Parts: sequence; structure tokens; C-alpha cells
Amino acid sequence: MVFHNLKSYDKHFVIKHLKKEYMERKKVDGKPPTYDDVIVTPLNSEKYIMFKVGKLQFLDSFQFTSTSLKNWVSLLLKSGREKFVNTTKYLGNDDLVFAKGVYPYSYMTSREKFTKHYRP
Repeated sequence: MVFHNLKSYDKHFVIKHLKKEYMERKKVDGKPPTYDDVIVTPLNSEKYIMFKVGKLQFLDSFQFTSTSLKNWVSLLLKSGREKFVNTTKYLGNDDLVFAKGVYPYSYMTSREKFTKHYRP
């Protein structure tokens, strides 16, 4: 999973809700369960470049491209909105969809909407 500016603040939400039960791998043969390893690549004692839980890796894209998401979106928009296939498919082509700081509150009316289009 890639997050923009994960090292500064967003990682706290992920780590705060990281529970041992999510890392547990139960054995079918009656043996005790095993637990996924947590691997952290720190920048310093409070900021991480990357952390990994089992096979799930969390990266900070800001470490590789130190510009804002607003700049990235504006650069991509210059090549046309048709490049945003999934965005326009699920949220439409309205100007608000491509504006910074806009969350689709009127669309996200239930928990099911978060998993509706998820395909593992």
C-alpha cells in the first residue's frame, strides 16, 4: 500500500489499530498459531520510511517524490481526465471530484460503500 506523507502523520492511524489478532495465522492441524513479523525501516525514532506486516507493505511515496498530491493531480489532469479511469467510473467527471480537500460524504452513506468496489 502506498501512502503520501505516511512518515509524518498517517502511519499513526495504521499502527494505532494494528492488533495482534490481525497478525495471527491459525494452524489447521491443532498446533499453536503463528504471528506475522512486523518490520520497520525508520528514518529516525519517530518517522518511518516503510513498515511491513506479514506480506502487506506500507510505503511513503513522499520519500520518492517530494511534491504535493495536488501538484501530481494537476500534472496528470493536463493529459486529460480520461487518464483517471477508476475515479471517473465510480465518482463521475465533476470538477469537485478533482478538487483538493473534497470528500464524497453524500456518496459514502454506509460501511458497505467502502467495500462495494474492493476486489482482493
